[in-house]
Parts: sequence; C-alpha cells; structure tokens
Amino acid sequence: MLLLSGPNMGGNELKYVTECIETGWVSSVGSYVDKMEKMSAEFAGTKYAVATSCGTTALHICLILMGVNKDDLIITQNITFIATINSIKYTGANPVLIDTDESNWQMDLNLLEGF
Repeated sequence: MLLLSGPNMGGNELKYVTECIETGWVSSVGSYVDKMEKMSAEFAGTKYAVATSCGTTALHICLILMGVNKDDLIITQNITFIATINSIKYTGANPVLIDTDESNWQMDLNLLEGF
C-alpha cells in the first residue's frame, strides 16, 4: 500500500471520533461541530463561524456572501483544484483563468494587470 496522506493525530482525535461513532453523531451537526464552530469564531475574533461539509461548499458560501452574481467574471489561477471552478460555476458566474508565473507558481501578475 502506498500511503499518500495518513492521519495526523496528536491528541484526543481517536477518542472523539470513536465517541461520535458510538453515539451516532457522525454528521454535520452535533456537540463537536458546535464546539469547533465556537472555537473557530473565538480564534477569528468573530461572532459566528460555520462548519461546512467540504471546501467547495465553503467557497460557494463565500462567493454568495461577497455578492457574486450570474454572469460575473471571477479571476482565479489556472493551477487550482476543481472546487475553485465548481464553486464559481454554482453561483452562475464565469471563471477567468490567469496563467501561472513559472518562477513562483503563483498567478502571473503581469497577465492579471493586462486583463
């Protein structure tokens, strides 16, 4: 077996996961989700934080809250993962892919300025 990314547990994670399974709270709700949201809000210095089921959902919510609408153009880097594009398309907006700067693997700012 080739393990690309194994679990990184340094504390009580196994205990907490076991408790969730044993109590039937393997879900997007429950006491641990509530605790994580509260801790995240405190860390960020905000009143609320919301746990989502995945990164795509989180990005989609962010775009909606930013006021992205149908047919808007959203600039993103061409080297990305599908969640970036999917979350843009879910809003009805259109992704604009800007090529990557070979020297640093980030968005090519010269191309961005030329857009």
